[in-house]
Amino acid sequence: MNINGSQRNDSMQTVKSTPNGVRAGHQSIVVNAAPADVYERWSRLENFPKFIKPLQSVQRIDDTHFSFTTLRDGREQRGVIHIVLRIPERRIAWWTISDDLGLGVVSFEPGFNQDTEITLRIRSIFNPSTLSRRLEEYLRNFKRLIEKSEPTV
Repeated sequence: MNINGSQRNDSMQTVKSTPNGVRAGHQSIVVNAAPADVYERWSRLENFPKFIKPLQSVQRIDDTHFSFTTLRDGREQRGVIHIVLRIPERRIAWWTISDDLGLGVVSFEPGFNQDTEITLRIRSIFNPSTLSRRLEEYLRNFKRLIEKSEPTV
């Protein structure tokens, strides 16, 4: 329930196209976990393949760079994720050196009763219906993952 007394949606989305063919989309979901726990779990990029199924692997290069391998249309593709912003317990932003993922930011907003609203914003080459479906799938997978596991210490 939000401040004005209405129920919060579990998930909401927006996708739009830009003139250069890059699509911008965002999706939100509420998870039953504290923002610190949610931020900590999301910041472990090596675990992304657990909830972003096209990712085959993610490996740390250094504190701000991670190599990844993805399977797209039956072909293995590689790229690098560069973390450009970290605000503990609030936001992580990145861009990728690849053709698929583009730019992204994930935000963590504290809610009531120790829950957290996660908002994922992506700029990508995927068509709007695919982008929307992917963002929803990734967040729902992450929600299942974090709500069924033990809290981080």
